[in-house]
Amino acid sequence: MKIQKQLKGKPCRKFGAFLWKTRTFTIKQEKAVSLANKKVNTKKLSNFALQLRAKQLVSALYGQLKLQHFKHLLQQSQKYRGKLAHIFFSLLEKRLDSCLVQLKFAPTFLAARQLINHKKVCINGNIITAPGVLLKPGDSVSFIPEIQTRVASNVQTACALHDSKKVLAYKPLHFEVNYKTLEAIFLFSPQQVHYPTRIEPELVLKALR
Repeated sequence: MKIQKQLKGKPCRKFGAFLWKTRTFTIKQEKAVSLANKKVNTKKLSNFALQLRAKQLVSALYGQLKLQHFKHLLQQSQKYRGKLAHIFFSLLEKRLDSCLVQLKFAPTFLAARQLINHKKVCINGNIITAPGVLLKPGDSVSFIPEIQTRVASNVQTACALHDSKKVLAYKPLHFEVNYKTLEAIFLFSPQQVHYPTRIEPELVLKALR
């Protein structure tokens, strides 16, 4: 448990913000993050440093997503019409690992990727082994029978924390979910993404170019 607290607390201290509303923090961690926040807001940074920090922040929010994955998504974003930043973050939310976390099927991105890598997750009945697969409208997400008990436990834990008001959870409107069968259907691309802290989309894109 100590290691887990360190893993979730260290990025929060780095950016001076609580990056996960779905996790609880100790009083000591809350004080450390608040102190770090004051230091971050008073420190002057160069444009390059601001861009790097913005990219690292988004990477942390998405489970330490690697640069190569960001660049791949940016290339895909340029194929669509519309505001590039909106399309880019919409694609981030459509990744399979991101969707499992949104739906509370997995508590963290690491847990979501482990489920996918170990062949426990299906799209339209087919086992998927790539966390970066992008969902399309109408795609159905489900699990193999052997893992459903663990997934149900993840959902129950998330609901219990939400009901106790220890964490804040948003219901993903772009899914139709059946928590009894542990199945979800992706309906449409998310129009609005709720982040626990302020991000700078344009700075992120500049850091990737």
